[in-house]
Amino acid sequence: MHKGNGLKTSLVCHAGVVNQAIITNVTAILFVPFMRLYNFTYVQLGLLTAAGFAAQLCADLVLMFLIDRFPPRSLAAIAAALSCSGLLFYGLLPYLCGGFVYFPIMAATVLFAFAGGMLEVVLSNAAEALPKAEGGGLCLLHTVYAWAQVGLALFLLGFFAVFGTKAWNAAVLILAAVPAFVLLLLARADLPKTEKQVSVRSAFHPFYLFAVMAVFFGYGAEVVMNQWISSFAASTFGAETGAAVGCALFAACLGGGGTLYVFAERRKNKPPILLLLGAALAACAMYLLAALVSVPLLGLVFAILCGAFVGVLSPGAMSAAGDFLPKSGGWMLASLALSQDVGAAVLPALSGAITQARSMRAAFLVLSAVPLAAAVCLFVMLKMRRKAAVYSQTEGKK
Repeated sequence: MHKGNGLKTSLVCHAGVVNQAIITNVTAILFVPFMRLYNFTYVQLGLLTAAGFAAQLCADLVLMFLIDRFPPRSLAAIAAALSCSGLLFYGLLPYLCGGFVYFPIMAATVLFAFAGGMLEVVLSNAAEALPKAEGGGLCLLHTVYAWAQVGLALFLLGFFAVFGTKAWNAAVLILAAVPAFVLLLLARADLPKTEKQVSVRSAFHPFYLFAVMAVFFGYGAEVVMNQWISSFAASTFGAETGAAVGCALFAACLGGGGTLYVFAERRKNKPPILLLLGAALAACAMYLLAALVSVPLLGLVFAILCGAFVGVLSPGAMSAAGDFLPKSGGWMLASLALSQDVGAAVLPALSGAITQARSMRAAFLVLSAVPLAAAVCLFVMLKMRRKAAVYSQTEGKK
């Protein structure tokens, strides 16, 4: 790919990730305004979150069958258009539906969550095909996502401070400009096609299977901690701004840790699985400290620091799988994204169940096993890659 085209493609990927950060986090940050303005219950808010994850899971499943058969730019354009339409519909709901907005909000959430999940998979494949020097790589995308999450939280905090939470829909209408911008960028950028000679045998390769589990545990651990920080920060800083502050603090650590990992990744020819293994073990330690420390504020500090380690696990494992099995096609990243979203749905639900039955500390004590399980998977992947490297060198000498 020509260098100029590569930079344009990189810009599209980064803009698409900003869009993904918006659609994934905007409803969660709006939970408190929705409860105060429309009397939404915790059950209704939980169903909104579940609907968004279910829509992203459907997008991942659909893309597993479509991504290697259709031009990626066409798929990305459709996803960006749907995302923009969903956010516009979301922002116009108070004018269209008055106070009866719950089911329309759920419909809009499903629409832009499906579109965002679809766009994420397509652009993840494009980013992996780019050279690291031109902004390629899933870890860089996840780092951009983290900083975009910080920006979203700060934008909404500032907007609410000036206009009040009753104007939440106006903020959403402004945010709809992001997927519209992605559409404009797609008109001038080329998205690299996936490998034509796709090997379905990769689905049975042990490296891929352990990558699926590493992604499941890694991303689930990230989402669980993110949700806990939001709740804890709400009690520390106040319900009105706590969710946004918690989101911004954790995302800043995600972005900082991801930035350092990207620098380390660019110094090597392959994704540094050993570094990922260390990050998983450090995340496990942060889980344990956040659960066992007796001072609540200190527990919040350990939980925030966990973001510097846990955020690289999922994209790092996905990059390692793509590097080890380069001719697997776009379906592989789509299937890993599916595993990622399943982890984001199942493990937070498990955390909630343990918290309901026992306590939040008990939940995090138990769930410290999640990043540890990711570390075990990454250790096996590291051993497999080293064994393959030794075998390749031996064959080369014959």
